[in-house]
Amino acid sequence: MTGKSESQHRALLQLCEDLPQHLRAAHEVEGLIFAVCAAPQIPPPQQWMPWVLISAEDLQPNQAEQLTQVLMDSFKHGLGKMRDEGPLLPDICRYHQGLTIEDPLSQWMSGCLLGHQHLHSTWQQAWTAMQKQNQQYAPQAASELSHLLRLFSTFANVPLALQQAADKGNSGLAEQLDAIAQTLPRALSQYVALAGKLADYLPNQFETFISGQDPAP
Repeated sequence: MTGKSESQHRALLQLCEDLPQHLRAAHEVEGLIFAVCAAPQIPPPQQWMPWVLISAEDLQPNQAEQLTQVLMDSFKHGLGKMRDEGPLLPDICRYHQGLTIEDPLSQWMSGCLLGHQHLHSTWQQAWTAMQKQNQQYAPQAASELSHLLRLFSTFANVPLALQQAADKGNSGLAEQLDAIAQTLPRALSQYVALAGKLADYLPNQFETFISGQDPAP
């Protein structure tokens, strides 16, 4: 983790610790922001910022202002990493035996999936546009995305994934998880690349949301 990344993570972590009744866990927020940055069409901040909240009740104006700044810093940093092809998964998000939903990797993946869920209609719109203009590639894109989401879901909740695998007769998944986890960085890059391909079929919104005044969540 670079000095800038560490500083931004620390700021977000502190905010999440100070406002546990309002905010999701820091790693979950970071995973969600990744999904926002990677979307075929990036939503405006006033749309995605509320997704990090558990509750906005009693959130004070100064807290909302601080949250907005921290989220925008993380968002811009995330876009920069994608542009520069830097590491997409934080170093602390590593698989280990006995991984639980409270571990950083699972929280990050849960946030990523939550962000994707909120952006499902955007992905669907882009895929539909691709289907109309490039029908030959559309099924491959849908299959690739489905595979990636299944992979992310596995590490968002490993105990559940192991139980589901056992129910289907795949009792050997536990022994395979370490090797599968090694593919996550590449899978995240594939997710970003796929979104980029789909974005070609939609109006480019990139510049719209990294300039101008930062709105409050």
